[in-house]
Amino acid sequence: MPDNIIIEPGTVSGKVAAYPSKSHIQRALILGLLNNNGIEIGNYGASDDSKAVLEAISALGAEVKFKNNILSVKGLGKFTNSEIFCNESGLCLRLFAPILALSGEESRIRGTEGLLKRANGHISGILGKIGVQCVLERDILKVKGPLRSGSIKVEDTIGSQLISGLLFALSKVQGDSCIELVNPVSFPYIKMTAQILNRFGAGITIEDKENIYIKGRCEFMNGKLTIEGDWSSAAFFLVAGAVSGKVTVSGLDRESVQADKDILRYLENAGAEVSSGNGSVTVRKSDLKGFTADVRDCPDLFIPLAVLGLNCEGETKLFNYNRLRYKESDRPSALITELRKTGARIGIRDDHISIKRSVLRYEELDTYNDHRLAMGFSVAALNSEKGLIVKGPACVNKSFPSFFESLDHLRRK
Repeated sequence: MPDNIIIEPGTVSGKVAAYPSKSHIQRALILGLLNNNGIEIGNYGASDDSKAVLEAISALGAEVKFKNNILSVKGLGKFTNSEIFCNESGLCLRLFAPILALSGEESRIRGTEGLLKRANGHISGILGKIGVQCVLERDILKVKGPLRSGSIKVEDTIGSQLISGLLFALSKVQGDSCIELVNPVSFPYIKMTAQILNRFGAGITIEDKENIYIKGRCEFMNGKLTIEGDWSSAAFFLVAGAVSGKVTVSGLDRESVQADKDILRYLENAGAEVSSGNGSVTVRKSDLKGFTADVRDCPDLFIPLAVLGLNCEGETKLFNYNRLRYKESDRPSALITELRKTGARIGIRDDHISIKRSVLRYEELDTYNDHRLAMGFSVAALNSEKGLIVKGPACVNKSFPSFFESLDHLRRK
């Protein structure tokens, strides 16, 4: 992929398939590692983050086979290695931190310097409550168990990923456990983890977003898991339809627990024409008006919602965005800095980000190696004056390697 790519203004029309959800894939792969009976994974998508977890479970001894578009994974009952590399995947690091602590030996999680610089300081405090020693260094996280069962109170303002990791790990230890959640964020992703594990024999009960009960000593069953289409990346194409034509995205489940299906509610609030059926969602351009959105539980919608707001009459307000400062980039600051180069009317107002309708002028925009910025700028270019230059587009490989091919398919001069 070139260092820069020019996205010219124009309309979109057509149908694309949702890319497989990396959130589902990464959880399914780790389930396979901890499952001595093995699982089969359908609709696997080879994003960089998914590859990181696939390589990690292979390093830890999982048997992995790929045949007839089905990925088979089976654990050995013990880990055969004490070190993994998570590349730039925060989910990989935070899921594995408690899982590797199932061993009484010291384990090491390596990653890029950028990954380890993100907000990971909370890991040692939370895992320390259940017997795990953690040391965070420049490019490595060291963990030493054994992790023990019990009752813990957790307030994790950064996200839900470590809690999901605890659901895996506590399902395997001797004894039952309870996690009391204080002001949880991205709660639907915790539900996603519990749903997947329970389907394969775990005993996880969630009460009122406050208490999670986990039965220990689980022996996971074998079975097949077909990966859902990803609402997070599909949101960019649905917004493209709302602002510049008509787009259908197939392979989306409206009954999914994925938080980012909320994009449909916000599109409807903005006045877009939305219809769905048979696993597909269609969005058609209409007169759009400003709206209010809370991204506390759906942080990956922050950028597509901002792009939508740039095309709405009146003011759009986005709330609860602060923890997005600890993503692949300081996402709110990066978005505001780059869009202001184009003349966009966007800025921080008290407790929210304010966005007003803007026609963007031709500029080169830095993605900060952030996949969601690259996708967002590409959609924003559709209604710009003369297009936008997107710098470093290859970062989309993190979650959606074929993003630009799908966008090209929808383009209509």
